Amino acid sequence: MNEGAKLVNIDFTMAIQIINFIVLVYFFSRTFAKKIGKVLEDRKKLALSEMEIVENEKEKLEEQKKTMEKLKKESKRRANDILIKAERQADDRKDQIISQAMSNRERMMMKAEADIEKMRQNAKFELQKEVGEMAVELAEKIIKENIDEKQDATINKFINEIGD
Repeated sequence: MNEGAKLVNIDFTMAIQIINFIVLVYFFSRTFAKKIGKVLEDRKKLALSEMEIVENEKEKLEEQKKTMEKLKKESKRRANDILIKAERQADDRKDQIISQAMSNRERMMMKAEADIEKMRQNAKFELQKEVGEMAVELAEKIIKENIDEKQDATINKFINEIGD
């Protein structure tokens, strides 16, 4: 039992140190409690306000992120719309150019056909003219030959009649 008494044995100096500690805590709490409490309260308020500011900034960032995503989607949609519109315009322009080329081709074909017909008519007219001239020349030659022969025959006949 003596050993159990030694374990619980409290020294007088230890009791004085405990009393000293309690007095110091009481003295500090009376002297500095309001100041320390105020500092702690100010820090708590500052920390809470900073946390609130951080939360607000976080919310703003989230909103900005959502807005940016919406803008990104909208810009992609607009870009696609612009591409589709450009493709349609290109197709329309292509069709317009093709129809214009076809129209020009038809016009050129008609003009070429008209020119060919005109040239054919001119060639036909020239050929008829040439054939007519040749016929006239041939007729002249034939007539000349006939006249020369008839004149010779008439002159010979006349000479024969005179000589008789």
